Amino acid sequence: MSDRPARGSVAAAPAAGAPGPRPVVLVAHGSPDPRSPEAVRAIARAAGADVGFLEFNEPHPVAVLEGLADTGAAAAVALPLLLTDAYHSRTDLPAVAERAREARPGLAVAVARPVGDLSLAKALVRGLPRGVDGLVVCAAGTRVEEGRAHVAAVAAEAGRLLGVPAGPGFASGPGPRAGEAVEALKTQGAQRIAAVCYFIAPGLLCDAALDSAREAGAVHTGEPLGTAPELLALIERRAAEA
Repeated sequence: MSDRPARGSVAAAPAAGAPGPRPVVLVAHGSPDPRSPEAVRAIARAAGADVGFLEFNEPHPVAVLEGLADTGAAAAVALPLLLTDAYHSRTDLPAVAERAREARPGLAVAVARPVGDLSLAKALVRGLPRGVDGLVVCAAGTRVEEGRAHVAAVAAEAGRLLGVPAGPGFASGPGPRAGEAVEALKTQGAQRIAAVCYFIAPGLLCDAALDSAREAGAVHTGEPLGTAPELLALIERRAAEA
């Protein structure tokens, strides 16, 4: 059973040969932390989409896609609720689409791009306290170099918007930890450093990154993106492009 919103919600333009708008299924990683699926379901409701989880939580996206086909959908969009183009978007998403097509041969499943984008920098700097003179953009981390480069680019854009030096800090994998990024900014003269969350939803990795930043002396820590209007706009755009 899917966490399906009331229809009249956002749907992607029909694929070639399909009879009508395509429902959108957000595909999230999932988490043992109950705050995470709760936040993801709130995003799905706000975006007018269905939602499925690759691990830890239910329903699985393949089951959601099968359910859509069983209720008459001829085409759907599987949209990764992920910020970097790494393993899950490159491997898991195509596998989800293929399994759904095999289970329901009449269903066309398009795979959208992840939602990471420089436009999200605006959401990251919104509401920061006055006097911040350095910024760390905290992210989960990835072994894919392009994914880490993307986070660094988002940090640079957020710093540009705020007019302060900025850099990325990762909770796992290669690259500086958030606390190390705070220390690096201190060596450049920053004294009031904020750490913001380039995460979709709260969870253990997000907590670890923020704890690292606080221990290093960050004076403010932000919240995950959640239902930020910039993220909702990206979901709509990615679905239309798929």
